Amino acid sequence: MITKEGTCLGCRSVLRIDRSAVRHNVREIYRFSGKKIIAVVKSDAYGMGVRFVAPLLRELEEVEAFAVACTEEGVFLRELGIKEEILILGGVLPEEIEAVKEYGLTPVVSDPEHLKVIGKEDIKFHVNYDTGMGRLGFIEEIIEDPRITGIMSHLSSPADREFSTEQISRFSRIVSRYRGRGLKVHLESSAGLIYRVPFTTHVRVGLALYGERPLRDYPINLESAVSILTRLISVKEVPKGHPISYGRTFVAPEPMKIGVVAFGYADGLMKSLSNRGYLLYGSSRLPILGNITMDMTVVGLEGTRAKVGDWVTVVGKERTFGDLAREAGTIPYELMCNVSSRVKRELI
Repeated sequence: MITKEGTCLGCRSVLRIDRSAVRHNVREIYRFSGKKIIAVVKSDAYGMGVRFVAPLLRELEEVEAFAVACTEEGVFLRELGIKEEILILGGVLPEEIEAVKEYGLTPVVSDPEHLKVIGKEDIKFHVNYDTGMGRLGFIEEIIEDPRITGIMSHLSSPADREFSTEQISRFSRIVSRYRGRGLKVHLESSAGLIYRVPFTTHVRVGLALYGERPLRDYPINLESAVSILTRLISVKEVPKGHPISYGRTFVAPEPMKIGVVAFGYADGLMKSLSNRGYLLYGSSRLPILGNITMDMTVVGLEGTRAKVGDWVTVVGKERTFGDLAREAGTIPYELMCNVSSRVKRELI
C-alpha cells in the first residue's frame, strides 16, 4: 500500500525511484553527448529494479537500445514489453541460442566460441574489442560477417586520461577498418562520457541514469534519482557503559538515546560501515553505533525527537550511493547491486 506522499505503508524499507529525475538525467546525458543512449540495465538495473526502470526509460526518445549481461536478463526485458534492441554484453552460450532467436536478442561477440555458437543462424550481433580492459573482447582481429550491426569497446580506467586516450586511439584504428558499413559504434560509459569521442554513434550508460556521478569533477548536470528509507523499530535510553550490538565494539561513553532501524547487511548496508558511517533523520546525522547486523542497525538519536515508526534515510538527495561508498571503502555499483529484494521498490 502506498501513501499519498509515495511512501510504502507497511514496508520497513523502501527504495524510491524519482521518475522526473531519471528523465532529467537522460536528457542531460543526451544534451552533453549529442548521441542516442544504450541504457545499461543489467543486474536488475544495478539493483534498482528493472521492472520499474526499463519501462520508464523506454518512454524517452533519447533511449534507443538496452544492454544486459546475459540472455536470461534479455528475455525478462522482452517479457516486460521492451521492443527496442537488447544487447547481451556477455555473449551467447550454446544452450541460449534458441532463446536469442525466439526473443530477437543481439549478442555481443567477444570470443571465437561465440561465433561458433551463432554459426549460420540469422542473428545480428555486435563485436567487442579489448583495447585495454583485459576482460572480454578481441584484440585486433577484424570479423568479416554481414550480420554485424555494431562494434564496441570498454574503458578500464576513465579517470586515467592518458590510458583512456590510448584506448580511444586503439579503438579508432579498429573502427576505421569497419568504415562504410553503417554500424553502431559505442565506447563511452557514464564516466567515459567526459571524452566526447567523435567517432562513436551511441553512448552506453548505466550509473549516471540515477544521478550518480562516476567522477568527482563530472561536467553533466545530474539529479539524484534514488532514495532508500528505512524505519525505526525501537527507541530507548541506555546507561553509560552499556554495550551496543554484536562483539561489544561500541560502549556508551555516557547515557545515550539510541534507535534501531530495520536495515542491515542483508538489505545492502555493508558491515564495513559499522562504527564509522551514519544515516539521516531529516538533516540530522545519526552515527552508526556498533556492528551492523543482518536485519538491523543501531544509530545514535541524541538531539532528535525520533520515535518508533519514523523514517530514516540511508541514501537520498543529500547523500548518494557514491558518498556512502567512499565511507564503506567500495564503489557505488557494489552498494546498489547489494540492495536486497526485500527492500520494496517504487516509482514516485
